[in-house]
Amino acid sequence: MHSPAVFLLNPQQLLEIVYIVTGLVLLVFAFLTFSDKKNPRRFGSGLFWLLLAIIFAVGGKLPHFVTGLMVIVMAALDGLGRVTRGDYNEPPKSELLKQAKRLGDKIFLPVLIIPLVTFALAILFRFMRLDVSTGALIGLVLGSIIAMVVCLGLTGSSVYLMMNEGRRLNDAMGTVSILPQLLASLGVIFTAAKIGDLIAGGIGHIIPANNLFLLVLANCLGMAMFTIVMGNSFAAFPVIVTGVLVPLIVKPFGVDPAMAAIITLTAGSSGTLMTPMAANFNIVPAALLNMKDQYGVIKFQLPYAVTIWSVHVLLLWLMIKLS
Repeated sequence: MHSPAVFLLNPQQLLEIVYIVTGLVLLVFAFLTFSDKKNPRRFGSGLFWLLLAIIFAVGGKLPHFVTGLMVIVMAALDGLGRVTRGDYNEPPKSELLKQAKRLGDKIFLPVLIIPLVTFALAILFRFMRLDVSTGALIGLVLGSIIAMVVCLGLTGSSVYLMMNEGRRLNDAMGTVSILPQLLASLGVIFTAAKIGDLIAGGIGHIIPANNLFLLVLANCLGMAMFTIVMGNSFAAFPVIVTGVLVPLIVKPFGVDPAMAAIITLTAGSSGTLMTPMAANFNIVPAALLNMKDQYGVIKFQLPYAVTIWSVHVLLLWLMIKLS
C-alpha cells in the first residue's frame, strides 16, 4: 500500500517543473547572449541556447519531429562555428581577490547546500516509496534555487550579475554540455537496432563458446569501448548486457546475473575516464579551470582507467570460476 503522501505529491508534475525551471534559466542566458553586442556571433549563440531552452521547457509537449528538427538546427549552428563565448564585463582580478578575502570560507556555503538538499530529497522520496532518481533531480533544482538566494545574500550582488556569471560558466562549458542527453538517446537507438546482437555474433565466430576468460575479456572490452564511444556507461550497458553478457556468459555458464551485471557496468565506467565524449567529467572541468590542454584530465586518468578495467576483467573471471 502506498503512503497517503503519494497522493499529495505528483512526482511527474514536479519533474516537469524541474525541466521548465531549467528551460527558463537557459532562456535568460539566451537573451543575455542576444544582447551581448561584443559577441560577433551573438545571434547564432543566442539561437542555440534559445532552442535548448524551448526543448527543456516545453519539449515534452511538442511533436517529436519538431524537437528533432530543433536538435538538428542546434547541431548545424555548432558545426558551422556560430556558437561562441561572449563578453561578460568581468571585474578586475584585484576586485575578485578583495571579495574572496571578505567572504572567506562562507563562499562555500551555497556550494554545499546543493548536494545536501539533493540527497535530502532523494532520501525523502525513498521513504515515501517514490522514485529516488526523480527526487534527486527535484532536489538538485530546489538546492540550486536555495543556493542562489543564499549567494545573493552573502555577496550582496544583483540577480542580473548572478545570471550573467551563470551565462559565463555555461559558455565556458559550451555545446558539450548537451552531450549526455544526446548520447543517452544514442544508447536507446543502439539497443533498438540490436547492435548488441551483431556484436555477439561477431564474438561467437572468433571466440570458442567454452573459453570463459576470452568471453569475459570481450564482454568487458565491448562495454568499455561502447562507453568510450557514447561517453556514458549507462547508455552502453543495455547494448552489451542484452547482446553479449546474457547470451554468451550468464546463460551458458549459469552465472549470477546481478553479480556479472554490476561488474560489467563498472568495467564500462572505466571507459568514462578515457573519452572526451564524457564531456561533463573530462572536458567541462578543463574548460572551467582554463587548462591549456583540454584533454589534460583524460591524459592524467588514462593509466588509472586501464588498471581499473584490467582488475574488472580478472575479478569477473574469478567470481565466475569460484561460484
